[in-house]
Amino acid sequence: MLWLYIFIGVILFLTLIMFIPITVHASYCDEFRCMLFVGFIKVWVYPPKSKKKKTESKADREKQDDKESKEEKQSLIEEKGLVWFINLIKKTAKLAESALKDFFKRILIKRLMISIKIAGNDAADTAIKYGQCCSVVYPAVSIITGTVNCTGYGIDILPDFNEKSKSKIEFELKARIFLFNLALLVFRHGFKGLKLLTDLKNN
Repeated sequence: MLWLYIFIGVILFLTLIMFIPITVHASYCDEFRCMLFVGFIKVWVYPPKSKKKKTESKADREKQDDKESKEEKQSLIEEKGLVWFINLIKKTAKLAESALKDFFKRILIKRLMISIKIAGNDAADTAIKYGQCCSVVYPAVSIITGTVNCTGYGIDILPDFNEKSKSKIEFELKARIFLFNLALLVFRHGFKGLKLLTDLKNN
């Protein structure tokens, strides 16, 4: 009978593990940040924590600080471009409508906030980019929130006609899925998700 108790104990233990919630908290405001919570365990995903050199001298630190102060940090939208972000929204929306619709149904989005400031070379360019962005982002987010269980979201897209302004993106995402659902969905649709990530990386 001992083996039966051990077997039941193992099954109960695995069942409890499968129902552990996995929560993702991602945000972007000049810098991308992402944290993963597995139950009560917090895992810092990005940016990775850098280890400081113990042997770094004061002169080296001052030199590095002076270099960083002179260099202007390149934002994500400046590095990838507004077209990259729009394509990201497009492909995510298509993914939600395709075979991974089952995946999105099992995710609970607690918070999804997107704020985009559109700035062009002149007023006409800004207006064109603003129209293009609105025609893609609003329908795409509508598809995503209509497919995923979403309890709170908001979109704010504004044109900025100041010639000295730059386009800017801010967003915040809090999503949750249980480990059992994640294991099942990775088994069913993992290859298609990897294909999307590969396509985005190559673009």
